[in-house]
Amino acid sequence: MDRIEILGTQIDNVSWPEALERIREMIRQGGPHQVITPAIQQVIQARRDPEFRHALRDADLVVADGMPVVFASRWHKTPLKDRITGVDLVPAICRMAAEEGYSVFFFGAEEGVAAETARRMQERFPDLRVAGSYSPPRGYMDNAEENEKALQAVQAAAPQILFTALSSPAQEKWLHRHRDRLGVPIMIGVGGAFNMITGREKRAPQWIQRLGMEGLYRFAQRPREIGRRIVINVPYFFLLLFDRLTYRTQKRLARWLRPLILAAGDALLASAAFLFSYWFYFRSGVFNNAADPFAEHPSLLNMPAYSDLLMVVSLLGLASLWFFRLYERNKYMTFQDLFVRLLKTALMVVFLLIGFQFLFFKHLFAEYNFRGFSRVVFGFFGISVFLAWMGWRWGFNRFEKWLHRTGLNLDRIIIVGHAPAARRIAESMLRHPEWGNQPLGVVAPEGQALNSDSSIPCLGAIPDLHRLLPARKVDEILVADPGLPMPGLLEVVRLCREHRVRLSIIPSIHELLGVSSEIKRMGEYRVITVALDRTAGEWATPDTEFRA
Repeated sequence: MDRIEILGTQIDNVSWPEALERIREMIRQGGPHQVITPAIQQVIQARRDPEFRHALRDADLVVADGMPVVFASRWHKTPLKDRITGVDLVPAICRMAAEEGYSVFFFGAEEGVAAETARRMQERFPDLRVAGSYSPPRGYMDNAEENEKALQAVQAAAPQILFTALSSPAQEKWLHRHRDRLGVPIMIGVGGAFNMITGREKRAPQWIQRLGMEGLYRFAQRPREIGRRIVINVPYFFLLLFDRLTYRTQKRLARWLRPLILAAGDALLASAAFLFSYWFYFRSGVFNNAADPFAEHPSLLNMPAYSDLLMVVSLLGLASLWFFRLYERNKYMTFQDLFVRLLKTALMVVFLLIGFQFLFFKHLFAEYNFRGFSRVVFGFFGISVFLAWMGWRWGFNRFEKWLHRTGLNLDRIIIVGHAPAARRIAESMLRHPEWGNQPLGVVAPEGQALNSDSSIPCLGAIPDLHRLLPARKVDEILVADPGLPMPGLLEVVRLCREHRVRLSIIPSIHELLGVSSEIKRMGEYRVITVALDRTAGEWATPDTEFRA
């Protein structure tokens, strides 16, 4: 069954007829099956409550109750076919049960509400077989004796369909906890549906439901009970959704912002180092034989010639840093690599400065009879700017690594492959959080199971990527299995292009695809990043035949 994902909650993408047919099939199969109808509250609660998250994962059918969840699926570009609410499921299932002779049990709500709901459904569908009704006292789940009475009431009736009208997610967790003992073919939590069916609570008009404002309509009727849920869950839901939908933009801004911050610091340090070199040689008193040629100008910023060169010095420094690729993000650059590159950059800036001075800026010093024109100052500038850049870059790298260790500014990676290879790479990433890689989980080739001892969760098979990539914040897919079947590999490539996700693969695979690529370090491993947008020609299809 096709499933989509909304903020970590998987929802079956079914229409009304498909949902009813699936319920009919589960009744025929026998055995316990659970149906859950999540709205905003349940989606948020699943992120906080491990037991409820487990119940959602094990549910046999999950359908969207709230319109905001349907809107979210459309914004993810994986639209749900229908909104299927608990209050609409009760009469729909009762109609089906009446037609096919299934027995129904009504459980929950306030004293007498379940019995009245059963009576109204039986009036509406005369052939409906009502196995019974039971309204447990408040807090019965925490009372062993009352909990046992509730379980026995359902077991004694042996219904084929069980509706529970309790608070959510308590009802879903109770059903999941006792599903094997209850053994009911269809168990479904319907929340406040009994109150609406019996008229104790008025349901919102259709136009309010279509706008997704039914929660506010209920809030107007029950402010104390519903207000807290709306205030806590609704803003958080849309904040998470906004974060997910703008994630790519956030990452692009971060990629632009990083070099801009570095360049601003580099330019300021280059100018400061240039003026410091003049001060150190002529005004610090360290060199007694060096008379200050511009003593009449106490301010370094207003000093002739040198202050005029500040912009040139900054631009030469930025150009040299760019030439040695020091504005590219390299999470794995060692201190030695940084030292060598910055040393080359500083030497290049000094030589360019001397050359440009002779070729283009002679007039700056000629006006003052070449007073202050000293290659010694330029040499000191090379040393001081190297030290300044080294300290700045080292501090910036340490700050980035600190962000990584605290879980910020990470590259979120899905690993495609079997458990052993995926586990080794994931463990390497987790051992070194400063590299900025966060393994989200492992995706296995279709039909191949992962070992249960995998270091990170199994997210499914390769076909599940079409659900995972639009629903989760994924920066990169790493193909870690050299034995990945070619159709699966081509499907991964197609999905990466469609969702604009980076693709990294181990060596040798890219040769089959014939694409331009770049080898890079990823912790203790070397991977190949494929340039998907610069490949020549069309991608091969899964039917393409590859020959050695």
